[in-house]
Amino acid sequence: MEVQKLIDGLNRMDELHVNLLEIMEQKKQSILNRNYEELVGTLSRESKMVKTIEECEQALLTSAQEFLHSKGIKSRLELTISEILRLVFDPEEKRALEEARVRLGKRLVELKQVNALNQELITQSLSFIDFSLNLMIVGEDDGATYSPPQGQDRKPAMRSMFDTRA
Repeated sequence: MEVQKLIDGLNRMDELHVNLLEIMEQKKQSILNRNYEELVGTLSRESKMVKTIEECEQALLTSAQEFLHSKGIKSRLELTISEILRLVFDPEEKRALEEARVRLGKRLVELKQVNALNQELITQSLSFIDFSLNLMIVGEDDGATYSPPQGQDRKPAMRSMFDTRA
């Protein structure tokens, strides 16, 4: 019974991560299409989904503690699912728990890859915006052609308004 709560919790986490993956794909499209209004809405949905995942994770930790107590382990250790698997003796429950763990692990790797891609796209987009702003800020009198240095004071280089490292 306690193992089934863990399995259900892992399956629920996987479902939530599938939803988060869909939102992250929408975010990628918003970035690529330069639709910043849609991006803001997507970020809001992503934030809500992350909060829901955190709540589900807390419920999963509670289920894990209940399982440990049912096995007579009174400490408040936060064991991983792999470690908990050693305490499951029913082969069917053990198989179902292992499958749920592997499925969620693969989903997390996929999310990490999509997140890295989105991060790179955002960095490139910020660099482009910074470059565009710098082009607009630099005055026309800087001249794009050569002029001999005739005692003219050179203007110091303009600093960027945005820190692209942020």
